[in-house]
Amino acid sequence: MNKRLAALVPVFLVLTACATTETANTTATTTQQVGMAAMKIAINAKCTTELNNTPAWKTATQVMTAEQKQSIQTDICGCVSEKAPQNVTTVDLATAALDPAARATIVTNVVTKTIQSCVAEAVNK
Repeated sequence: MNKRLAALVPVFLVLTACATTETANTTATTTQQVGMAAMKIAINAKCTTELNNTPAWKTATQVMTAEQKQSIQTDICGCVSEKAPQNVTTVDLATAALDPAARATIVTNVVTKTIQSCVAEAVNK
């Protein structure tokens, strides 16, 4: 009986290691997805603020209805939120998850890099 148990212990340890590795990979993937979702929310909020503080946007929206302004703003900031992951590295995501000040800087940089192309896309629609 002890020989069987001794033979099964290594098998059990190997199977446990496989399960642990798979769980760790799943956790890392889930964490990354949650991090990216949080970044998208922060990016969308920053985009809205930046857009509303831009003199050209203020001038252009003076002749728009509230619905038109909201629709275009949603298009632009939605575009920024979707394109932003192309400008965020895995290191940036990890840093943003740990450091709120770094997160703000990363979000600002990503919005700055992306907003102009999204405004151009919205204007050309």
